[in-house]
This record gives sequence, structure tokens and C-alpha cells, in this order.
Amino acid sequence: MNRIKTVAAVGICCAMAITSLAACGSSSSGGKKTVEFMTMQSTGTPQLKALQGLGKKFEEKNPDITIKMVPGTNNNENDIKVRLAGHNPPDIWNTHGWSRDRYGNFLEPLQNRPWAKRLKPIGNEVFKTKDGKFYALPADIQVSGIMYNQTVMDAVGIDPKSIDTWDAFEQACTKLKAAGYTPLISSNKDAGPNGDLADYMLPGMYDESQLKDLSKGKFDTAVYEKYTSRVAKWAKDGWFNVDYTSASQDDISRLMAQDKAGFSFRANGSSQLIESYNPNVKLGMMPVPAEVGKPYFSTGEDTLTFGVSKTSKNKDAALKFIDFMAEPENLQKLVDVSMNDSVLTGVKSALGQFEPTYNYWVNEKKTKLVPFFDRKYLPNGMYNTLAKSTDGLLTGQLTAQAAADQVKTSFNSLYGQKSS
Repeated sequence: MNRIKTVAAVGICCAMAITSLAACGSSSSGGKKTVEFMTMQSTGTPQLKALQGLGKKFEEKNPDITIKMVPGTNNNENDIKVRLAGHNPPDIWNTHGWSRDRYGNFLEPLQNRPWAKRLKPIGNEVFKTKDGKFYALPADIQVSGIMYNQTVMDAVGIDPKSIDTWDAFEQACTKLKAAGYTPLISSNKDAGPNGDLADYMLPGMYDESQLKDLSKGKFDTAVYEKYTSRVAKWAKDGWFNVDYTSASQDDISRLMAQDKAGFSFRANGSSQLIESYNPNVKLGMMPVPAEVGKPYFSTGEDTLTFGVSKTSKNKDAALKFIDFMAEPENLQKLVDVSMNDSVLTGVKSALGQFEPTYNYWVNEKKTKLVPFFDRKYLPNGMYNTLAKSTDGLLTGQLTAQAAADQVKTSFNSLYGQKSS
């Protein structure tokens, strides 16, 4: 998750890149329209297969429209930046967490579509502007906290429902370590694990006044050090996987799958890889403890959310496909591969084995939901800085103060910048 507050024309790209991608645009010929859909889903994934199935079903009902599915790449964010900078966006694209805050100026408002009234209240703060506009069809919503291995918890006598402070969490990690388990898992092979660790923990380090100051461009290293000091201590105590510097996503997923690790600060969707190694693994989710206030879950737009370019030459056809996907029977197929809650009424959640703990914390206990920290309070590019500074803590290359100073330098450099 990278944070961009305002995007006018996103990035400076070479003319050759823009020209090569421009050839991929939507087209119409002989009365038949081709709608280009940048899915940002990798080839062979359940998500892309579900989208392709809906595209085929739509084409059978609408023979005058072709839905051209474009699979994701390893450079999805840059791909869409190039297209937008070249004034040649696809007709539909996966907004990957940023329909309102990054792409609102480029997308057709959808609050007046026939399905819009089905948006659940849980999606209001995530998708809507203050005046009620929203710019994409959301299949699911990410509600993330701390994932845990229930088998490991049971083996050492830890009840995750009793962990409501960082002291209690650290006591649990101490117990896991003493029993021969890996308390926490992470990897520096991409930004995700370390970026999420910071993103999930940071909201509970700030009080309301400090958050307002941060929003206005005032970065207080003393507040941020509450996060870096705690993580630095965890690393010094040996709570992270011993192969951290070499471990891949697959490696840390295997640790959870093999009942060797206790906690992971990742979204529920990451459990799909864990379950691929052990379909019988038992997982749950719990809120993130807070230095200030009560435990909470972080929430935000997930990667099954789709918007229509407001400059599309095939806007009517694109909107027709969006409306088709919004039909409960069709949207259910997307939610079923999300491992998340649905955002529109008439569609069941698909949290899998997380359903019981999700219902307990979110529906029964009404646990507080807060927006992803980087999306709400930090400028463009800060997610990667969160990840890199956390990596420095885990490797011992950065002290808690040095990591906080690194983030402050990046914050001050990026705050207030406008894309051009």
C-alpha cells in the first residue's frame, strides 16, 4: 500500500513507454465495443479466474461487447501511472485501495448507480467522500489485525481473546519463545510484511491531537519512537523468524502452516498461501493492542474494487459491465475468493476459517475500525519508507531513534508535494 493523497497526472514516464501502452486502449469496430479491463490480478489466481468467468458470462448476454481482461504484472502501480500520465487510461481498472484518494479525479462517480444504495455502513468511511460520492464498485473490504495460529496458541495455553494490551501480547511472545516456537514472522523480500507491521501498529501510538498534528504536516519523532522502540525490542529478544534476512513469503507462510509460528501482522488474504501448504491449519484473527485507547482493526479498500474511466470512449459499455458485476449472484463469486467481508448487501462474507473470530470481534464486540495509517495520515511513498525503516530495526542496522528519524526525513520531504 503506497500513499498518494492527490494525483493530477501521475508520474513522468518516457514517451516510448506511453506510446507502447497506448496501443492497448479500448476500441470499437463494426458496432462491437471492446472494453479494456486492467485487472491487476496475476495469471492463474482465483481472483483472475473469477473475473474471467464473469467476463465470459457478460459477453454471452451482451454479444456486442467484448471485455478484454488484462492480467496483472509485477509493476501494476507503475502501469496505471503510465496510462494516466499518457491520458490513455483503460476503460476499467482495479483501484487497488485508492479509488477515492488517488483516482477520484480520473474515475466516473458511481453513487447514482442502481446498486449504490446497497453499500454497507462499514464502507462509508473507506469509499465515500464527505459529500457522499464514491468512484468504484467494491466487492470486499479488508479488515486486518493480527493473524494467529490457533494450534500453537493452544499448545502453550494462550487465549488470544485475553490479549488486549501490548504487555499481554509480549507476555504471550515470551511464552511462545520459551516453548520453542517463533513468536512473529516477517520477510524483507517485499514491502508487505514490514510495511503492514508498521501500518497496523501505528494508529494505536497516537492520540487524536497527535493525529491532527500529523495530518497538518507536523511529525513528532517521540511519538513514532513508541513504535520503533517496541519493534526494536522484539527483534533484540529474538522473536522474529531466525531466517528473516533470507526468508521469502513462502518460507514464512510455511512456518505458520507447519504450526511453528504464532503471530503474523498481515491481512486475512495472506492465509491463502498458508493454507496451500496445509489445508488443515487453524488460524484466527485478533485486534491490534494500542498504546493509546482500545484495541482496533485496520480497514481499507481491498484489491477487488473496480472503477470506470470518466474519459472512456466506451463508458456506457464499461458501466454496464460494472452493474453486471454488482448483481448479488455475480459479486458473490468475487467475494468468495477474497477472504474478506462483503461491502454490498445481498452478498455473503467469505472469511473462511476467520468467520468465527471476525464475527466475535467485529459484529459482536463492535471493535473499533480505523483506516490504514499510511492512506490516512502519510504522503505519497511513505509505505515503502515504513517497510525499509522497520527492516532496519529487524536487522539491527537502525536504532529506534534512527528509524524514527529516517521516517521523519521522508515525511518532511514528501509532505505537501503535488504530483505533476
